[in-house]
Amino acid sequence: MILSCLAWPARLMGTAVLAAVLYLGWVNRADVRRWVHQRTAEPAPPPDETVTPVELRRRATARLDSLERGRADSVVLTPGEVATMVIEEVNRRSAGIADSVAVELRDGGVAIRARSDAARLPKGALGPLAEWVSGRETVVVEGPVALRRLGTAEWRLEQVTIRGLPVPRGLWERLLGLVVPGAGGTLSFPVDRWITGIRVTPGGAVLFGGPAERAR
Repeated sequence: MILSCLAWPARLMGTAVLAAVLYLGWVNRADVRRWVHQRTAEPAPPPDETVTPVELRRRATARLDSLERGRADSVVLTPGEVATMVIEEVNRRSAGIADSVAVELRDGGVAIRARSDAARLPKGALGPLAEWVSGRETVVVEGPVALRRLGTAEWRLEQVTIRGLPVPRGLWERLLGLVVPGAGGTLSFPVDRWITGIRVTPGGAVLFGGPAERAR
């Protein structure tokens, strides 16, 4: 009987304490969410410049896998991760024409800088620039990147410079058409169909996923 009488006040006290904790948690819910996020969030990755290209590629692949499997609605690839994938593709497709490739992300677009070997270009490709361009030259190609439709993105070239001087559009469009048949002033490239949006910023490339496409 005595224990029963003592248990009732204890239960009442416990209920009061629980109610007080819940009330304080509600009042300070923003701080609580921030604390939970800090305890559960993944640690920030090391700076790109301290990581090998192999690790940058692995990190990018892991993020893309999370997007494909629906574990995230969007992912951000760092400039280093994007550069690693772009440089790998340029080296694979350029057939030795370009090396020392560097990639810079900009608001809405990309600039690619490379050393180009004029001797490896198709004969007559440089036209009137042939006397001015010889040997290895620094070439910068830049323009906006966007998703044109599901499965296809495009890089719309707006400017090409050699030695820091802009090349007339008609000339570089012709040159690009010789190197990449049918390219004109736009380069189209395939992307996975579960990628439903692309937004490029200097801080990274944001890729958005699509549940409907993942389900296919």
